[in-house]
Amino acid sequence: MGKKGGSLHLKREASPPFWPIHRKKFVWTVKPRPGPHPVSRCIPLLLIIRDILGFAETRKEAKKIISQGKILVDGRVRRDDRYPVGLMDVVSIPELKMNYRVLPFKKGLTLHP
Repeated sequence: MGKKGGSLHLKREASPPFWPIHRKKFVWTVKPRPGPHPVSRCIPLLLIIRDILGFAETRKEAKKIISQGKILVDGRVRRDDRYPVGLMDVVSIPELKMNYRVLPFKKGLTLHP
């Protein structure tokens, strides 16, 4: 039997250029799951929590925050750390009373409070 479907892994060098990650620091990064936005125009929820907002230092810490249901995307609790967040989505953190909208930027997407 041959393997069906695409790759489940993503190297940092092959990630979209607008992701705010260091390309040569580590080999692998998180690949977003299939969802409402294509891979080329989305950011995984884990990267938003860890790399953009800086609420966690490691993937383990970010996964714990997300799995506890403290993060809402478009008003719904998302417990998947690989959930694709795309254009015009609203990322909310009710405990801190913070809301961010994903907006287009010159070189990709950015979070706007």
